Amino acid sequence: MKLRTKGFLVVCIPLVFQIVTVSVLAFLLWRAQVIATHEADAKDVAYECNNLIVQIGNVMIQAGFGDNRPNTDATRKIEQQSISKISKTLVTLEGRLREVPEEATNLNSLDIYLRQFISNVKAAREAEFSHDPEVHDKADILEFKSMYGARKLIHLIKNIAVTETQTHPDNPETRNQARALIRNWLVVAVLLTVLLALGLAYLCSVTIRKPLERMAKNALRISTREPLEAPMTGSDELSELDRKLHRVNESIEEALTSERNMINYAADLVFSIDRQGIFLSVNPFCKSMLGSEPDELIGTSVLEVVPAEVRNELKNILASSYKGRESLQFEMRMQGRTGAIDTSWSVIYSQRDRTFFCVAHDITERKHVEQLKQDFIAMISHDLRTPLMSVSSSINLVQSGATGEINEVIEKELNSAERSVDHLIELVNDLLDFEKLEAGRMSFEILPLPINTILDESVRLVQALAEERKVKVEIISADQVVSGDERKLIQVTVNLLSNALKHSPEQSTIKVQTRINSVDMIEVSIHDQGPGVPDEYVEKIFAPFEQIAHRPTAALGTGLGLAICKLIVEGLGGKISVRHSELLGGSAFWYTLPRADSQTTESPTVTSVALR
Repeated sequence: MKLRTKGFLVVCIPLVFQIVTVSVLAFLLWRAQVIATHEADAKDVAYECNNLIVQIGNVMIQAGFGDNRPNTDATRKIEQQSISKISKTLVTLEGRLREVPEEATNLNSLDIYLRQFISNVKAAREAEFSHDPEVHDKADILEFKSMYGARKLIHLIKNIAVTETQTHPDNPETRNQARALIRNWLVVAVLLTVLLALGLAYLCSVTIRKPLERMAKNALRISTREPLEAPMTGSDELSELDRKLHRVNESIEEALTSERNMINYAADLVFSIDRQGIFLSVNPFCKSMLGSEPDELIGTSVLEVVPAEVRNELKNILASSYKGRESLQFEMRMQGRTGAIDTSWSVIYSQRDRTFFCVAHDITERKHVEQLKQDFIAMISHDLRTPLMSVSSSINLVQSGATGEINEVIEKELNSAERSVDHLIELVNDLLDFEKLEAGRMSFEILPLPINTILDESVRLVQALAEERKVKVEIISADQVVSGDERKLIQVTVNLLSNALKHSPEQSTIKVQTRINSVDMIEVSIHDQGPGVPDEYVEKIFAPFEQIAHRPTAALGTGLGLAICKLIVEGLGGKISVRHSELLGGSAFWYTLPRADSQTTESPTVTSVALR
């Protein structure tokens, strides 16, 4: 049964019962009122009948048949008043008996007899005092008729009174029965009301309270991950809600199972420790990483799996994590049964649980690769660049004619060899710059610099290439001062201009625009009329060795120029990207730089920036 149906029954059943109770009580009260009214009416009828008999007798006495009463105005007036009282009494009596069907015949007879009586009385009175002998002789007959009519009236009136009294007798027992019936019904109604209330309360308890208590227990069991009670049967909302609660529990269990599986089968060491550094939980990967089972680590200190020389460092890091920082990433060497391991830690402290949740990733192989990379860079720097510089010098010496004259074929080959050697030297220099920037070993001399100076010098350096490709370079600049490293900013701008020149068609234009990007940033954008950069390359074109492969100009560069520009600009506190040029229709490579503070001094600030 639906909850709305139960609610409807809980409201309507008491309402219907109260309506029935009130209706029965109203009927009993009406019945008692009818009995009382009939008894009162019977008494009133009897009173009026007695009153009418008395008035008839008074009329007979006042008429004074045979007593030779004087026929004066006073006696006539008294007779007329008595007759008038009889008429009024008759009207009152008729009014009380008009709605009683049994008295209709008696009322009609009474009205006729009474009119005859009054007429006979008046006629007898007139005949008695008449001077006409014939009329006077009729007085005795009229008196006899009047007295006979009076007896008939009195007899009829007595019958009416007796009939009414017998029909509605004054019976105290009937009244008491009516009162007792009302009292008993009130008692029964109260008892039924109490029983109905108890029944509805029990119904609510069974169908609403118990299911709610059951769901509350299931909710508590969900929080403690205990098995739930069996789902409730039924089609009401509470049963449906209980089934949804079970589905939620199943979803939570699936999510927790997936989470546990993800942690258990993760190729990283996942563990939790308290503020004292004691292992609370650890995933099975500890066997592969440290050579210990989870049960062996739980309850021991995390300091036991790190070398002694870094224990104080780890203590300080953890202390700073829960005192002010929510999360922390750092590298830490760990000591397992299989030897020392380089790891990268990610630590999150839960204030609610007062627990550190940690993930330690094995970076030993990465460290080894980085060392190989350092060795490779060192090899390039010492064992490759020097011979290349020597080869370049030798080619230049031969080209200058110091070794004798050379023919056109040899000169052509030397020019080709020179371009190849220059390309290799450029690649080596880019590799070294990129490695320094990425490793954070590149230093910047931060000075307030007029942006026009940077742009003018950069355009001058690419002017020869621009004339060769027949491309015009224009500067649309604002007189602004930025904060940066002059040599590095020229390197960035020249690199971007060179890219624009390589992709611009002949007889086209390149525009260098400067504008205020925000309150504290200046934007420099280089617009060309080339084919533009596809949307899928907007982000990854700044990655190392990433080029637009299908472009014929891809072979002209090393693939590191834009990556170096990105590291330099970000190292100076700016941003770099590319967008479609609304100015010329091609690409618009842009970078932003901080505006120089008006209080900045002329003394350089040397910083080293590590970008990872």
